[in-house]
Amino acid sequence: MIDVFIPSYHRADNLKTVRYLEKIDYDMQHVYVFVDDEADDRERYKAVAKQYGFHLVVFDMTEARKRFDYVHRASVSRRSAGQARNMFQDYAKKKGIEQYVVMDDDTKDFQFRVKGVWVHNASGETVKKTFDMVAAMMRRYRIGLFGVSQTGDFYGGMYLAMMRRKVMNVTFYDTRFIYRGERGVQDNDTSQFAGVLNEGLFTGSLADGITLQQTISATAKGGLTDLYNECNLYNKAMVTPIQYPSAIRAERQVMNGNRIHHRIDYKYLAPKLMKGERNNIAWDTYPEDYPFTNEPKRDKGIV
Repeated sequence: MIDVFIPSYHRADNLKTVRYLEKIDYDMQHVYVFVDDEADDRERYKAVAKQYGFHLVVFDMTEARKRFDYVHRASVSRRSAGQARNMFQDYAKKKGIEQYVVMDDDTKDFQFRVKGVWVHNASGETVKKTFDMVAAMMRRYRIGLFGVSQTGDFYGGMYLAMMRRKVMNVTFYDTRFIYRGERGVQDNDTSQFAGVLNEGLFTGSLADGITLQQTISATAKGGLTDLYNECNLYNKAMVTPIQYPSAIRAERQVMNGNRIHHRIDYKYLAPKLMKGERNNIAWDTYPEDYPFTNEPKRDKGIV
């Protein structure tokens, strides 16, 4: 059973993901909730952790800020989605955890879809088996990062590819191949690409099968809502075009009240694997191409 890491803030009494995992009989000894040491409700989190039996991990927010590049001026609260995720790596290595999956704290359910069409809500056994199979696939092909689609990914049609580049809310990590985390972007899927340019890894997500059932997050109490209100969501829309101008542009979403959001052209965002005669999904298939990294090797120990 793969370990589940859950970042949380001001939601001690509304940990939907924990309640969902308990409902499907997930072993709570494999569930870790992360809060920062500046959160004023840490004691309440401790009480809830005792009630459900999960591990509560308190990380150093000052250290997290040192590792994070906000790109533009920092928000008043100096918080971001990526800061907790950067600290996960240290904890996983400290505890000898090779693989883990990151889930937001507001997960309520998964759907089962075929070719993008809803069939039924996924059973707990299906979710647990899928998690185990994704972890096994990552070990076999030496994949550092992989994700599960969410319901919003199917608005506007179904992608025919079995796997695709986007990695977002339910994200699997293999610490053997990832040593740098997120840097400066507020959008999960793009920031993951910034993190996986470590050893030239393949990344992607399932475009079929179990799908995360999305919940409204930008207005929900707690979490990153305060940050979204401070920045009017511009932090999600504008930072990524600054970092990746050749791949990402900002635009108005007509179907979403004309709010400014970003659009990603994934073919320009990260390197691709060329199909060869042999199975070359495993990035170290050809010794002459390994190791590849966009970071100095001396920085390999830095998350």
